[in-house]
Amino acid sequence: MSKYDVSRFRNVTVALNTPFDQNGELDLAATKKVVRYFCNKGVKSLYVCGSTGEGFLLDNDERKKVVETVMEEVGNEMNIIVHVGTPSTKHACELAKHAEEAGAHATSAVPCVYYRLGEESVFQHWTEITKAADLPFFIYNIPQLTGFNLSMNLFNRMLENERVAGVKNSSEPCHDILRFKQAGGEDFLVFNGPDEQYLAGRIMGADAGIGGTYGAMPELYLKIEELIRRGELAKAQDLQNKITQLIYRLISFPSMYGAVKSIIRLDGVDIGAPRLPFLPVSHEDPALVALFNDIKKTIEETKNW
Repeated sequence: MSKYDVSRFRNVTVALNTPFDQNGELDLAATKKVVRYFCNKGVKSLYVCGSTGEGFLLDNDERKKVVETVMEEVGNEMNIIVHVGTPSTKHACELAKHAEEAGAHATSAVPCVYYRLGEESVFQHWTEITKAADLPFFIYNIPQLTGFNLSMNLFNRMLENERVAGVKNSSEPCHDILRFKQAGGEDFLVFNGPDEQYLAGRIMGADAGIGGTYGAMPELYLKIEELIRRGELAKAQDLQNKITQLIYRLISFPSMYGAVKSIIRLDGVDIGAPRLPFLPVSHEDPALVALFNDIKKTIEETKNW
């Protein structure tokens, strides 16, 4: 059982896009602007340098700079979870130690990527990361990208580690959330990963959510969470249907990350384009502009629900 009180993380957590300038270098000024942008919209938590943050396209020094910048701007106002996953256990531990030194509130990591490793390797990888920082650690299960699906056997072994406080579950079967929540218990946090099933994940036991499309429409995820907490599930289902249709359009572009960044730009904060191999999406693309306008329309329509 975890030794930490992680109730502060029971909310909508935006997976933060990492800003780049026109030369593809980190834009730390834009990083400050975009985290302030989310804070001003009422978002209480950020997931930094994960998949959406193009963490695997950053070197360790760049990832440290992003974390330091985020903490400097909103570290006293928001809950900051730092994704420290890398193929190398050594490098992941270095990032975890730095996250603690920077004042972050939790760490998280995917299994080792590229190599198809067994459960014992992943167990030792995650365990060493938890030793590197005295912070809550959230397992990140995303088998469609890592090729590794968290088994109940490994999950139960990780539960014996007092620094393991939750799991971000992005596997597609919604019942995985139920299994992890039942095994972890009331104080163990389960984050819904698939944005298309936010409502379903919450009904099945997820305590909160972390997602890459949240950045394009944070108001809608804040609203659906509000409806769930009020017990207005019919309205929540209606809003989930609207959100999911917007997601389908968002992922129709050459890259979702490029589309989200351009939507944020249309909303007033230029955070550049993604790094290759992710493709850019022009903020002048008529389909992107139409999507942005429909997001704004949906926000307005559901504001008083």
